[in-house]
Amino acid sequence: MRLNVMKPCLICAAIIFLCGCLGPKKINKWVAQNYVDATPTRKKSNIITITSGINSMGDVLSETQKKTSHVLPLLFYWQYDYKNSTALNPQIGINNFTSTVLSYSNKTLKQKLNGRKLELNIEKMPTNFAIDDKGHIVWVILYAFSWDVLTVQPEDHQMVVSYKILNQDNSSYKTGTVDISNTDKGLTLGMFQSLKKKTFQYLDQYDASITSMSKMVIDKIAAEL
Repeated sequence: MRLNVMKPCLICAAIIFLCGCLGPKKINKWVAQNYVDATPTRKKSNIITITSGINSMGDVLSETQKKTSHVLPLLFYWQYDYKNSTALNPQIGINNFTSTVLSYSNKTLKQKLNGRKLELNIEKMPTNFAIDDKGHIVWVILYAFSWDVLTVQPEDHQMVVSYKILNQDNSSYKTGTVDISNTDKGLTLGMFQSLKKKTFQYLDQYDASITSMSKMVIDKIAAEL
């Protein structure tokens, strides 16, 4: 949270400046910098096949839109809300899921499959987050007191994976769907903190959450065998 005391004309100029500085291009640039060294997974398995029904975004790492931008100007109080909503390329999460599942399943699932094969289809995965700036201004005679709260927060919360287990003759042994809730929490920008670094921190949290959720998918399937 940031608190400012200044003359009204400076407050208005600051709002215009902040809204112009933070936009889709800058956020997409931060995402690209965070995943600059990311490479597609090349792990393969003879017993596990992973597919996805999620629409591809091609080579684009993220797409950002300024979804809301409104000001509520009252006589002595103003409120504004500027939100940039970002959709990460689902392949980022799919690659994470694939690497995690293929390595983790060797410890928890391979023995229980007992020669059977497992087909996984990713139907839904958390990919969206938002940078939200909620601001407030109170007018007192010739001065204005303003404070704003900036957060980086998830916008979707579910990983859904359907599975099919096949016998050695390719006949169906068991089918089902696993639904895992995302535990990502919104991060609030503190005083003197960098929004860019806070975004990187959120993306690290996102990667860790996808890894954790992927393991939970395997644990749930193993428990049902």
